[in-house]
Amino acid sequence: MIDRSKLEAYLDDVTQRSDAREAHLILMRFMCRCLSLVQHVLPETGRKAFNFATSFWLEGDGAAVGLLAARIECWSYLDAKGRSTDINDVEDAAMRALICVLYAEPESEDFSADTVRWFANMFDQLGQFSEEAAQLMNG
Repeated sequence: MIDRSKLEAYLDDVTQRSDAREAHLILMRFMCRCLSLVQHVLPETGRKAFNFATSFWLEGDGAAVGLLAARIECWSYLDAKGRSTDINDVEDAAMRALICVLYAEPESEDFSADTVRWFANMFDQLGQFSEEAAQLMNG
């Protein structure tokens, strides 16, 4: 599990030293790097979305509209499984965690930090990565 006290300290640090857009970028990169640890759990639709998100956030490639398209595809995948409202297995949790990195802009003042908190809840269902997540928060 991601240590919640370390996560809250990280979120406070990022949001206090950065404006909303910069904080969003930093937090999206953190989540992408965490997802790289579990990308093998994602179905094909999720892997494509993950590849686009990592290109967008980590390499600066692609357009924001691609994140929206990927998000729609991920939700469509979950809808087809009958899992748009329920999280019943690791794949569902991985897809929900992935959807967190498919927002090009923060939708509100607290959006980015709240998204990371939700991401952590989903990510914790994918395995024991507390040390790796802590390293990613520090690096």
